[in-house]
Amino acid sequence: MPNDGLIHFRSGNLTDIQSQTTGQQEQYIAIWDNVRTQLLGLVEAGLVDAQVGSVLQERDQIFRREATGFDDSVLAQNTAVRNVQNIGIEGGAAMVRAARGGA
Repeated sequence: MPNDGLIHFRSGNLTDIQSQTTGQQEQYIAIWDNVRTQLLGLVEAGLVDAQVGSVLQERDQIFRREATGFDDSVLAQNTAVRNVQNIGIEGGAAMVRAARGGA
C-alpha cells in the first residue's frame, strides 16, 4: 500500500477550483471593459450613433449589477469549498489521533 498505510487528504484540487473561479471573474470583467471601451471610442469618433453610448451605459449598469450577484455566488461557492477542505483536514487529524489511541 502506498504511503505506508496512511490515508492522505489532499486539498490541492479544491484550491484549484477556487483560484479558477476567481480567475474567471477577472477575465469576464476585463473582456466587458475592453468591449465597452472600444464601443465608447467608436461613439466618440462619430463612427457609431450616439444613442449606442446611452444604451451602453444602461447595459454597463446591468452588467455590473449581475456581475455582483455572480461574484457573490462565487464567493459563497469558494467559502463552501474552503469549509470542505477544513472538514477534511480536521477529520484527518481526528483519525490520526484515534489511530494513535488518543481522543
